[in-house]
Amino acid sequence: MSRPSIHGVRSRRVPFAPLVAAAILAAPLAPTRSAVAQSGNESMFVSVLDSSGAPVAGLTTTDFIVEEDGTEREVLGVQPAVAPMQIAVLVDTSGSVTDATGDLRRGLEALVDRLSDGNELALLTFGGTPRILVESTARPDRFRDGIGQVFPASNSAAYLLDALVETARGFERRESARPVIIAITGEGPDYSNRDSAQVLDALKDSRAAAHMIVLRGAQNPAFNTDPTEFGVSDGDRERDLVLDQGPRTSGGQRHDLLLSARLHETLDELAAVLINQYEVVYSRPASLIPPEAITVRMRRDDLSARGTPVRRTGG
Repeated sequence: MSRPSIHGVRSRRVPFAPLVAAAILAAPLAPTRSAVAQSGNESMFVSVLDSSGAPVAGLTTTDFIVEEDGTEREVLGVQPAVAPMQIAVLVDTSGSVTDATGDLRRGLEALVDRLSDGNELALLTFGGTPRILVESTARPDRFRDGIGQVFPASNSAAYLLDALVETARGFERRESARPVIIAITGEGPDYSNRDSAQVLDALKDSRAAAHMIVLRGAQNPAFNTDPTEFGVSDGDRERDLVLDQGPRTSGGQRHDLLLSARLHETLDELAAVLINQYEVVYSRPASLIPPEAITVRMRRDDLSARGTPVRRTGG
């Protein structure tokens, strides 16, 4: 099925230049590991939440269960995660979020206020061809300057999957120690050239935790096509798979907002989760082939955990 043309948006996909990867590569390298992990052991950055979604402090080795391909490993140490984060914020500037511009900017201001201390931030948009607004920087003033350049284009479609792949590849090439992707998107059409499998593979290879925020209440009526007329496109199916599986498989979270005015609060809560993560160190037999699946869970039923494996230096 061919893609419909929507108010000036051409239905064909456009090539995506690898500018996003260049942005992630531009900044100086951060320290690669925190001191707790020893040679021959593995570690994960883990978020632990209570039933209300708030981060939980004061946990020890006896609280965590780590499994590799279903086999439980010995947890050797637990400490607050102190390694600097490399955070790429991806913002939808397509026609689907035109009415949410003010809320987007306020939310980004809240994010930089909470996460700028000791971390690096980059700001990218993906309404039309993905574009770098702020290259990875430890200077919050530069990020704030980029926030003022967030202008949704009413006649553009989103390229979320393209932006995710190039950002993850940039993290992988840089061997970023603690990469984080925060993507804020509407529900308009996505014309990316990549599919969900490519995105999920790129996230896994980069060891980036992907957090997805979907604005369901901020839509441009021009992009609310009648599904009975056009059906659901392949691109939208691929995007929905990424929005569902990307956070779950990478150790991130997904948030669906009916009101864009809640974006400020949601980003503030997400920042609190990130700055209260643990680094959990566990043993792995030296001769073991790298596992396909690494999972972390809690011994207490009232707590939930999501983890992202830490990249080994040069590996």
